Amino acid sequence: MKYKTSLIAITIVILAVLTLNVVIRFSGDVQKSTSTLPSKIEFKVKGSKSDTNVFKDRIIPWISIADPGKQTDSLIDADEIVAQFSKATLIIDYPLTSKATFELSTDGKGLTRKQLIMLISQKYHEVYDEEEATATIKTIPPKERGQLLNRNKTDGKYGIYGHDITDLDLDWVEITEGTDGKIYLTLEIES
Repeated sequence: MKYKTSLIAITIVILAVLTLNVVIRFSGDVQKSTSTLPSKIEFKVKGSKSDTNVFKDRIIPWISIADPGKQTDSLIDADEIVAQFSKATLIIDYPLTSKATFELSTDGKGLTRKQLIMLISQKYHEVYDEEEATATIKTIPPKERGQLLNRNKTDGKYGIYGHDITDLDLDWVEITEGTDGKIYLTLEIES
């Protein structure tokens, strides 16, 4: 019986270590600590009557990355301060083969939901512009793609694949404090 109990205890420890290892590998270099920061900021837009066919409550659970200005009047809680930090690192990793990071600085008063999406959109535009400027394999324009619906993979600084910026929508932003004490913003993108 003592041997069986020891075996069970060892198995539990091994499973715990394996689980911890998976969590650390999954979260990459943004390892979460216990922090009072909000974990998730959602971006929802009030839809029109025609959106009732898809969204019964007319609430669209994302906002455009390419041109959020067209939707900010309908953005729910647009003026709510949702992010309070002086410095943070924005991580953009979709649809990129090499992630982009941007160091953000604020006046410390916080960013509203509207300001945050506009800033994220600006950084996405910078990524796509830099990709095009550094790529030898250029983006095939949509009208010239023929049977290919998705954006071709380019070989610039970020290696963008699969989606034009107009395909991307922001679902939510997660703000975490890493084990290094830095603040990180990671994005949930729909395409």
